[in-house]
Amino acid sequence: MSHKRKQTDIERTSPEPSSVRKETSAHDSDNESDSGSVSSVGSNEIVDVDFEFFDPKEQDYHAIKRLLMGIFGDDSEDFDIGALADLCLAQASIGSTVKMEETGDPYAFLTVLGMQEYRDKPVMKQITEYLLKKVPGKEKQKLEKILKSNVGLVLNERIINMPPQIVPPMFRMLMEELGWAKEDGKPVDYDYYLILAPMYRETEAVNDDDDDEEQERVAKKSKLEIDAHVHPEDEFIEEFAQFRFDYKFTRSKRAAESRDAFAETGLAPSRRCLVVEKSKIDAMVKRLLVVLAP
Repeated sequence: MSHKRKQTDIERTSPEPSSVRKETSAHDSDNESDSGSVSSVGSNEIVDVDFEFFDPKEQDYHAIKRLLMGIFGDDSEDFDIGALADLCLAQASIGSTVKMEETGDPYAFLTVLGMQEYRDKPVMKQITEYLLKKVPGKEKQKLEKILKSNVGLVLNERIINMPPQIVPPMFRMLMEELGWAKEDGKPVDYDYYLILAPMYRETEAVNDDDDDEEQERVAKKSKLEIDAHVHPEDEFIEEFAQFRFDYKFTRSKRAAESRDAFAETGLAPSRRCLVVEKSKIDAMVKRLLVVLAP
């Protein structure tokens, strides 16, 4: 027996119309008409937008593929992203998209794929091998042990400037859908949930303020690195992670450009792999519903 969300469920679980501060960008130029009241605020605009949740559909293939590429960042060409999108769409009763209207492109996407269930699929082998290469050597045995369990690969991405308040109801609905799928006999009783959280590492120059000679101050010049989450929800998800590790992209396309653009400050994109065990997932979702309430 399959379970589909009805329109009434979407209306009930949708957040209140959000006031989204949007900077002018290519993402937004085609989507600002008929989306609510718009008023200018300096160089920004405040737009009231009604978002709705929908099951993933075949018409979403290209948009979902673009969002999946964002999850893997500069290394996305190492994976068959099209095949990954096909796997997501093949289990359309699990996962959600966020749109302004049913026929539009998704602005956000959340689902989970069984790494064991699809272990023989080439794209899942690519992801597994990639993670085992990226994990620090001293942690590799632990990750190998986790990956032998029933692991759900959480795929969570959205376009820039989408409010994080859409994420908690998506996670809540995902847990409901997994419960229904489990009742239907599907192998979705995951022992662990693995999330690839996008990060930025900010590197800036720090000078010693002593009254020493200039030559000494230059010699003491050091680098301060600050890690920041791109998705606000990942900061709270990390509180429940029993295992984590950071990794850089194999082919970083932006770090050098960022250094040129910011001179003494550079933004280098990276990822943080977070693993949350089953016993913590309900508390994690409840936490998100509180801290990111509309």
